[in-house]
Formats: sequence, structure tokens, C-alpha cells
Amino acid sequence: MNNDFLTRVNGNVLIVGAKKGLATFWMLMRIMIPVYIVVALLNHTPVLPAIARFFEPFMGTWRLPGEAALAMVLGHCVNIYSAVAVIAAGKWNPVAVTVAGVILGVSHSHIMEAAIFRQMRAPALVLVTLRIVAGWTLGWLVALLLPH
Repeated sequence: MNNDFLTRVNGNVLIVGAKKGLATFWMLMRIMIPVYIVVALLNHTPVLPAIARFFEPFMGTWRLPGEAALAMVLGHCVNIYSAVAVIAAGKWNPVAVTVAGVILGVSHSHIMEAAIFRQMRAPALVLVTLRIVAGWTLGWLVALLLPH
């Protein structure tokens, strides 16, 4: 092979990769920026603090702030990136970010993935339930093991 061929191939790979990377970045920003703005605005109203106070006892089991309930619902139902936007809009400590990351890393995007499970003729309800239980259990163990 000559150098001219390798230059054309590598150049095309870089261009295609850059285009795909920018498309993915744009897709993620279309999700994260609106969620971040809404959560940041809700922080200045009584709504988010009321939600946080209501869920604080439950979320505290995992050493998460009460507002983590919103991140968990969005992460489980919509996608992990909407949960990341909620986390970024808050003032979470490193333990809470880690625990939330573990939970959502195992258990996220259930509506979309349940549809995929059904297409695969897999038991969607069983698999989604297993992922939810596994994610929250693992998150609880991580919360116990991390220093206070």
C-alpha cells in the first residue's frame, strides 16, 4: 500500500468520525440543556425544594439528596443523560454523584429498553424489575462502603 491510499482512508475516517461525534454531541445537548434549564429554574421556585423535602427520607437511605428522586425518575424513564442534567444542576457531594451513577449505570432507560426486550421476545417485566432491584441494591452497597 502506498502512503496516498493510507492518507485518503485515514482522512475519510477522521471526517466520518468527526461528523458522527458532532451529531451525537448535538443529540445529547438537545436533551441535557432543556432539562438543566428546567431544573435550575425549579430550584428558584418552591416546587423542587418541596419535592426534595418529600423524598429526602427515602433518598437518604442511599445517601442521596431529596432532589435525587427527580434524577432517578428521569434516568429510569427517559434516559441517563436527563438524569445527568439534573445532577449537574444541583449541588451534590461526590458520594451522592457516585451512588446515583452506580444506580443509573445499572438501571436506566426502562421504557425504551422494555420495548427492545419485547422485540427480542424476552420477559421485559422480569428484566426491567431485575435491573431496578440490582441497581438500587448495588447503589445501597456503594453508599454503605463509601466513607462519610
